Amino acid sequence: MKKLLLLPLFFALVLTSCGDDEDEKLEPPVSEIDAKMRGDWTNTQIKRVYYSDQNEVMYTDSVQYQTTFSFNGKQLTVTAPGSNPEVMNYSFPDPDDSTVIELQRGADRGKYTVSSISDSDMTWVEEKQYAGFPEEAPDNEKTTSQKGVYTWKFVRKR
Repeated sequence: MKKLLLLPLFFALVLTSCGDDEDEKLEPPVSEIDAKMRGDWTNTQIKRVYYSDQNEVMYTDSVQYQTTFSFNGKQLTVTAPGSNPEVMNYSFPDPDDSTVIELQRGADRGKYTVSSISDSDMTWVEEKQYAGFPEEAPDNEKTTSQKGVYTWKFVRKR
């Protein structure tokens, strides 16, 4: 008889201990930029400017996009039209500079600077030393620059 009384108690414990795992995955924002960044954004453009060792513009181009970037505080999901979503981790690795964001997927890492962010727009800048251009050309056909500066433009999805 005692075993039958324990059964409802055990069942009640199981039900009350099962929380919503989604709530546990939410990380508190580490900065104002992190808090503003949360949610869905559309990457609308990447402008690429390549500089010579004399700091002269060698080549520039831009690409229009409609790629969705979804930030949840820990992971970024990138979804290009007609493609499967790609998930990567992101962090703000420099406690003294909250504008630096690092993306990581496996062994691949990239650092970007959030140069501006508002409720509706966001801009990132990425610098690559000795970047080759044009971006879409095979490596053996690219011209090497001293530095490539990539400006990423985003608008918040409503």
